Amino acid sequence: MSVRGETLSGNFYAFFIRKNGSDSLIETNTLMRVNNTSDISSNAISGTVELAPNDYIEIWGQRLIGSGNTSIAVFSLNMNIK
Repeated sequence: MSVRGETLSGNFYAFFIRKNGSDSLIETNTLMRVNNTSDISSNAISGTVELAPNDYIEIWGQRLIGSGNTSIAVFSLNMNIK
């Protein structure tokens, strides 16, 4: 995924996969630090998820360090499914 942190430099964000809206798959965590608010970061989220009929996944983001308003822009998100 390609992401830009649009608030303060120095903020840290985590991105991860959640299964069925409640199970965080910790092994898929990836971190991003905002070095400059004009930089676009490329982040890979990798993991294996087994799905049953009616299961679903979501990509979640969470600010880990920083204060004030949180704003990120997601430019692309690509997913490979086997």
